[in-house]
Amino acid sequence: MYDAIVVGARCAGAPLAMLLARAGHRVALADRASFPSDTMSTHFLWQRGAARLQAWGLLDRLQARGCAPIRQITFDVGPVQISGIGPAVEGVAGAYCPRRTVLDTLLAEAAEEAGAELIEGFVVGDVLWSEGRAVGVRGHHRTSPQSSLRARVVVGADGLHSTVARRVAARAYREYPPLTAVYYSYWSGIRHLGASFHARPGRLILVWPTNDDLTCIYVAWPRQEFGQVRKDAENHFHCALDLVPGLRDTVASGRREARLTGTGDLPNLYRTSAGPGWALAGDAGHHKDPSTGMGMSDAFQAAELLAEAIHDGLAGHRPLDQAVSGYQHRRDALTGSGFDLTLSTARLAPLPPRLEAFYRTAAQQPEVSRQIFGVLGGSVPAADVYPDRHLETAHTRGHAYPGAPR
Repeated sequence: MYDAIVVGARCAGAPLAMLLARAGHRVALADRASFPSDTMSTHFLWQRGAARLQAWGLLDRLQARGCAPIRQITFDVGPVQISGIGPAVEGVAGAYCPRRTVLDTLLAEAAEEAGAELIEGFVVGDVLWSEGRAVGVRGHHRTSPQSSLRARVVVGADGLHSTVARRVAARAYREYPPLTAVYYSYWSGIRHLGASFHARPGRLILVWPTNDDLTCIYVAWPRQEFGQVRKDAENHFHCALDLVPGLRDTVASGRREARLTGTGDLPNLYRTSAGPGWALAGDAGHHKDPSTGMGMSDAFQAAELLAEAIHDGLAGHRPLDQAVSGYQHRRDALTGSGFDLTLSTARLAPLPPRLEAFYRTAAQQPEVSRQIFGVLGGSVPAADVYPDRHLETAHTRGHAYPGAPR
């Protein structure tokens, strides 16, 4: 009998298991994958996400595995370019763009070191119930018969298409359909490009240095174009690069090291994330378009919030279900403005003249640029940077807003 079973051992589940184990609880951490392994991601960690790694004692490990800090980002909307990065968060000045093969392995290792039992290659098929409460999961290793794991609380951190969310009938709310479709891959030999965000009407091109001296290049289109794009993804991808002067030729001078990876399955939603004996974390409970790069940082934040809530319940400070139900409200309050910002960014709309003028002014004022990047990174309230209500209204109506990948 475990105190907690966490299903999904990536950016939400592994830190959650680690934190609960560090607090002295008996934790099972199960994932259908084995590590190292890859998953779709835009890789990005804003300073607030990197600050969580720092607080957990893991940021130095990430750097030691070849992931250098990003200390400047170029935001390019064609007529205007702004360069900078947001304010430091808890002493962490740089952003990071780790490969998931590296980051997820590091997180799973940290959970094991803390005392969690990592169960790799375990496919969860159902949630076990007793008197209306979740009390465990049933699943199997790929070559073994079914087995059951029991615990006082079951957490689904198993992604957008969460089995746990489905089995507990978690309801989606504040739900919006996919706005973009994306493809990305990795190139060697073009590391000098640095980190950049290129917004064009109907397109978003992201360039990010990552592990092993590779550069991740990501292109987004309006979701309604996905059917056409995937018929010839190579051509559509390289045509998008033509929108940034010199980028296609620079990319051609390097070497692509992986196939193009893409999806149009990028809904924007919150799910009910707490119930009797269960909770959801990460993309299982809250998912949004990757265009603003907030997903991994949000997953870390959710892990910390939920670990605190579960610990309070398991330690007897509050009834367990009451403690866990409060987590959902806190998560929603902390991620709501980022959700609105992401919806605006992902519409890929042209920049209105008034906002273009604001960015032209900001380009001449490094401190204002720094605050703009701070809004994107979640460290600066939008109202502190955009005092003009007209500008705020423009964003909420779907005009382009600077952003970066997840």
